[in-house]
Amino acid sequence: MSTLRVGASATAGGVDSYRYVQTVYFTSSGSFTKATYPWLRAVRVKVVGGGGAGGGTPATTSGTIRSGGGGGAGGYAEKWVTDIAGLSASETVTVGAGGTGVSDGTGTTGGSSSFDGVTGAGGTGGLSTLTSSGRYYANAGDGGSGSGGDFHIQGSGGTVGNVNFDSTQQAMSGIGGASYLSTSPRQGGNIGGAGPGASGRAYGGGGEGASSGANNNSAAAGGAGAAGIVILELWA
Repeated sequence: MSTLRVGASATAGGVDSYRYVQTVYFTSSGSFTKATYPWLRAVRVKVVGGGGAGGGTPATTSGTIRSGGGGGAGGYAEKWVTDIAGLSASETVTVGAGGTGVSDGTGTTGGSSSFDGVTGAGGTGGLSTLTSSGRYYANAGDGGSGSGGDFHIQGSGGTVGNVNFDSTQQAMSGIGGASYLSTSPRQGGNIGGAGPGASGRAYGGGGEGASSGANNNSAAAGGAGAAGIVILELWA
């Protein structure tokens, strides 16, 4: 378990006299022990699922080109929890891993993040496409959804990869999607020859697709999705 605690003391105006005390960040799965915080009266839960990986590309021959779509970002959910007695003495915290990029097809889906039934689902992986003539597109992964919270924000999907077998014989990979807590995805994919996809950005961003141009380019893996996160704001 990786945690970071930031102490503070401030009165929450208009929030039923709750007082913010600190925030605990989980960047990997673990547990939340309620007895550690005997003053606890409320928790603001924020979760983001892991991003999906970009589509990978197998090796190409002199007459084929391939491209991978971008992976979808993890979904977000948030909830204000005041039933502290209803929490388990040791509450499980699950942080979704990012999807894994592969060099022979669809990237894997990111894992779900959750706390006390508040869940951010992982984004799905991007696909791969092949062409020896014309122009085709590699489908992108979809963004994950949120559930169990007071409100939810779906992660954005990746963009499609495309292959164009004309005089340029180029492949352009798709861009990974952005989650509610990740920065904007990279503005432009791999173009031309072979190249692995870039990893998704924290937290929950989707990975970029790979590309393998013509002329016997080697296989290339799609970019891994970024892991999710669970954020617990603790109030007295």
